[in-house]
Amino acid sequence: MSFNNPNRNNPQKGGASYKITPFRSYSQMDNTSALATFQSLASAMDEIHNRNASTLSFEELYRNAYNLVLHKHGNLLYEGITERLTVHLRRCGGRLVRLQRDIHSGQSSSAAVVIGGGGDAKSNATAGSDSLLQYRLLEELSKAWTEHRITMVMVRDIFMYMDRTYVPQQRKRPVYDLGLWLFRRVVWERSMGDDEDRVDESGGLSMSNVNNSIEDHPTMAMKMTTTTLGNVASTLLLQVIHQDRLDRLDDAPQRMALLRSLVQMLLELAHASNGAYADAASSFRRGGGAAATAAANVSGVNMPVYERDFEEAFLGESQDFYRVESTSRLSHGISSETTNSSGNSSSSLSAAANNDDDEDGKPAAKYSAMEYVHRAQSRLQEERVRASTLDLPASTRAALLRIVE
Repeated sequence: MSFNNPNRNNPQKGGASYKITPFRSYSQMDNTSALATFQSLASAMDEIHNRNASTLSFEELYRNAYNLVLHKHGNLLYEGITERLTVHLRRCGGRLVRLQRDIHSGQSSSAAVVIGGGGDAKSNATAGSDSLLQYRLLEELSKAWTEHRITMVMVRDIFMYMDRTYVPQQRKRPVYDLGLWLFRRVVWERSMGDDEDRVDESGGLSMSNVNNSIEDHPTMAMKMTTTTLGNVASTLLLQVIHQDRLDRLDDAPQRMALLRSLVQMLLELAHASNGAYADAASSFRRGGGAAATAAANVSGVNMPVYERDFEEAFLGESQDFYRVESTSRLSHGISSETTNSSGNSSSSLSAAANNDDDEDGKPAAKYSAMEYVHRAQSRLQEERVRASTLDLPASTRAALLRIVE
């Protein structure tokens, strides 16, 4: 196709003629080509999970993902990403469940040794070993979380175009948030009775296969009475904090740094769960209808994971701890003054007082009113420091300090 240029014979006015060529014919990518393209992306995701990202061409991977979305295969791509992430997280969760079982078996064996006798030296060595074992699950969970976040940053970069176009159009979770949400569902809410790595024997790239494979295993959504990996980890977190309050925590800075990383994990998981997405928790209750949705709301599965699994228990344990401590100090102090003024001494009261010593070895019964106030102020400052060390949200800090006051 061409058209006449009135200045074609006048070089000073631009005499060149213009020629317009037709557009090239558009060829739609068929399903076979789309599947083959995604398989290359799935293999790349496997390499990233295996820490072999240096061998990949991220420019080529980005172009492949771009072409899939451009040729209307966004649904295939999104479901495939979900499946590959679920496969790797199933393996991660299964490994952590088996680890906790081994730790529990080791602690049971150690308890049997102590009961059977073996001297103070062996008992002390066993106690020290158990103290280290109780941190093993928390350490491995923190490591798995850190590696998963690094993985998701690289995966997100590959599928950036899908995040900008297909995801908002279909009200899906962005890829990074999808990875965090799946970590909560597949790892944190993993039943301790489920140590299998299998996802689904039928394979395929269907989102329904991924959802059904998760529903086949116990989750917080449907079986809240089942102990989960998150339940065990939360209990261990509270135990570490309790030991720190009693000043009995070995290697306190390192342990509190570990707790800080896990608290931040819960906060990020809670943030990733927010939002009105088409693939929200309801997809994991497929087939359950309104009854399943109502049951999940009552059980707390739709609550932010930080509030549900940590904050509520943490504040409750803190209230119990300081209620017992303050009541003990006050009752012993008042009873001691009363018995001293009357010239009588109770042997049972003395024994109780001696059994409730301070960290400095001072019996609670010998606290004066001024010393009690100083002790309360010291506890308040300790909690401020602890809240800062753990980097707790402002709402949690405020509630904690109200409890101590």
